[in-house]
Amino acid sequence: MKKTTSLKLSKQLAKYGALTVAIAGVADASGQISYTNVDPDFSSSGVGGEYFLDLDNNGTNDFRIFQNGVSSSSSAAVLISPLTASNDVLGSSGATYAYPFVLNSGDAISSGGSAWNNNGFSNGFQSLNYGSSCSIGNWCSVTDGFIGLRFNIGGSIHYGWARLDVGAGPLDTWTVKDFAYNQTANQSIMAGQQTLSVETNILENVRIVALNKSIGLYNLTDTANYKLFSMTGKQVLEGTVTDNTYVIEANTVASGVYIIELIDVNSKAAIRKKVVL
Repeated sequence: MKKTTSLKLSKQLAKYGALTVAIAGVADASGQISYTNVDPDFSSSGVGGEYFLDLDNNGTNDFRIFQNGVSSSSSAAVLISPLTASNDVLGSSGATYAYPFVLNSGDAISSGGSAWNNNGFSNGFQSLNYGSSCSIGNWCSVTDGFIGLRFNIGGSIHYGWARLDVGAGPLDTWTVKDFAYNQTANQSIMAGQQTLSVETNILENVRIVALNKSIGLYNLTDTANYKLFSMTGKQVLEGTVTDNTYVIEANTVASGVYIIELIDVNSKAAIRKKVVL
């Protein structure tokens, strides 16, 4: 809900802004994407190659990418297998197999994805390609394609991607290059995204100041949506800002450290900052 700010409160917010930022620490958008470069690239060809994908680098593998161990080109396949029942691959579904989409850089990976699958999650039923002529599957002679992934961290869903090259058939070379995920639960990521960018000509001058359960937003130049998240990733407030100066009242939330997210409606530029309430 929009709040008309008294001049006194606005001045107080501005006055204490520097202190609030010093206490909270400023977390720019780049801190919310975890990116891993596979260096050197992992490449495999022929029978039996496999790569275990640990998206959040916590020591627990989330997905397995592998060749099914069949040497006959007519029945070989390259597959990706979610390693828990709550992990999924974005792709077209089938009765037995699912076929991961080849995403392009910038494609959205989110809860709005049309087909999340984990068919036989421990058995490798997500088929990138199959057969000597790559007669089945979407990953045939693909360079720098992205797989959309979602997985569970502590009971919360996170979205990510992995970038691969895959040859013309399942016995040809396939390569894992890098991967990333959004550290904020239930928040989307774009294929290939390595940081949460800040659009300099739209949001670089925006000031965010917190004081006494109020968050002041200053120097806005366009309509923006805001969301407030706890440090566990739970969304606690949301709304839309249409004025140059705006105050979000957060009286209903518990005292603590939060992350305020602003997304410009037109450019989709985003900025995130920590605030203490």
